[in-house]
Amino acid sequence: MQEDSLLVRGSEALSFTTTPTDTMRFLWAGDGSTPDVTEERLAPGDGPPLHRHPWATWEVVIEGELLFRIGDEEFEVGPGDLIYAPPNVVHTFMAVGTEPARLIGVNVPGGFHKLYAELAAAFTGDGPPDFGAMAVAAARYGAEILGPPLAVSGGHQ
Repeated sequence: MQEDSLLVRGSEALSFTTTPTDTMRFLWAGDGSTPDVTEERLAPGDGPPLHRHPWATWEVVIEGELLFRIGDEEFEVGPGDLIYAPPNVVHTFMAVGTEPARLIGVNVPGGFHKLYAELAAAFTGDGPPDFGAMAVAAARYGAEILGPPLAVSGGHQ
């Protein structure tokens, strides 16, 4: 796809809509030797279920405010902040406040886009996602869905 590219145009990015208000774009869809570089846009209250995976994730907040839970710690982050979720550490996050959030992420090693394509298929419209289908897809990539999103679980601990 982009192995020899020096430039990937935004219009060429893989894009997945997982809820009516959450979009993930893979600006660089990596593999085992290159990272994924993502842009995610979330409406207030949106965020992934509690999960863990075997790759490291760095997120830079571009717009909005978010609450991250990584392990047993919670962090409120905003524009310009960078947060790191180590491999295999349980984590989740949620856009908070009144404005949408936008993040740029790096996942090492890459390949997360393959899982995300399957996860996006578990979102069938306006209703909640099929968490069973998400868990099965996640397991194929060494990831685990461990609980509901923060919005469902009540946010702060």
